[in-house]
This record gives sequence, structure tokens and C-alpha cells, in this order.
Amino acid sequence: MNYSLFITGSPTASRACHTALDFAEALLSDGAHQIHGVFFYEEAVAIANALAMPPRDECNIRNEWVAFAKQHSVPLYICIAAALRRGELNEAEAKRHEVANHNLAEGFLLEGLGSLISLTSESDRMMRFK
Repeated sequence: MNYSLFITGSPTASRACHTALDFAEALLSDGAHQIHGVFFYEEAVAIANALAMPPRDECNIRNEWVAFAKQHSVPLYICIAAALRRGELNEAEAKRHEVANHNLAEGFLLEGLGSLISLTSESDRMMRFK
């Protein structure tokens, strides 16, 4: 079965990102399922801020997601509108908005809601974590 994940909960104020990662790892563990992509929206886009550093004794959920995505070739999409509202930019958006620096963490892609619609249409199931 083909899945897509839709995450809206903050990586620091909720367990949504952690629960979604646990679900994704369990889903792929038996080899019977696939994940087409993960779309972070609303407060969840904070996961891609390369300047946000958790304390050393806490899980770095951003790094956990990036490692998972690399291992399983799962794209990690960040809603561009939600990211820009929260000051998260990739290099192209920083140039477009004439900002000197960018802070989107490696491994994440800025995408519009069209990508969410594509994920939904390509998947048998869309799971939301908030």
C-alpha cells in the first residue's frame, strides 16, 4: 500500500513529528508498504529551520527525519507559504526576496500545496499528524 504523511504539529510543542517518524519507520519495516513523501505544513515547517538547535540531551528530530529520508528515498516537502511566513528560506527564495542568508536545512524541499495534492492523489492513504 502507498502512503503519504501530512504533518502539521510543531516539532517542539507537540509530538506530531516524532509520532509520524515512528509510524513511518514501522510502516516500512516489513517491506510491504511505500511512502511517497512527507509534507510538513503550518507549525511543522519549523522542523526545517537549520538554525534551530535542540539541547544536546534531546532528540534532534530534524536529523532523524533527514536520515530516514535518505535511507528510504522519501522526499521531505516543506510548505513554501508556511515556511516564508516563519522566516525559513532556501537559497533561491533568499535571492528572490533579496535576503542575504538562507536557513532551510539540507534534505528538505520547499514546495507549494500542489505537491500535497499530488501526494494525496498518488497514495492509497494519507496520514495526518497534528
